[in-house]
Amino acid sequence: MNKDFLYTKPYVPGIIDDTPVDLESWFLDDSRERMEEKLRNISLNDLIIELINIFKDGDPNYQVLLGLLGEKVVKEAREDKIVYCLGDILRADDDIKRIEIETDDEGLNIKKMNIFVIPAALLVLQKEITSLCADIQTQKTSDYLSIFIKDKMITLFSI
Repeated sequence: MNKDFLYTKPYVPGIIDDTPVDLESWFLDDSRERMEEKLRNISLNDLIIELINIFKDGDPNYQVLLGLLGEKVVKEAREDKIVYCLGDILRADDDIKRIEIETDDEGLNIKKMNIFVIPAALLVLQKEITSLCADIQTQKTSDYLSIFIKDKMITLFSI
């Protein structure tokens, strides 16, 4: 599956994006649809591992990533940062209640991703993630699990 569409630059209102686009790929490549279906239907463990791999491969576009997981992105200003929240998550299992992404101001690259999950899901995740992804660091308490990938962090919160 071609994942190049994940690593495009985020759209900034008021700025024209003149990046060349291969129009044939729009009609022939269904990678986005297949990735969307995959992320919405796989288990929570597999979703987190897929997100880890996406972050290992580069800086994904927060708009594209949120669009693959659901609808209705809301931009919120919190203290000195901007957070993009996805409240309407489209998953076969109702295991995620909310997703938040914090970006840096310059390149709109993802710095932190918070995923709010049901409590039972958090208990099993750390063992599976550390056994499958030995090159990442994790930190766990009773309320959250943080996963550090390069300069990014995915935190799973129990709600």
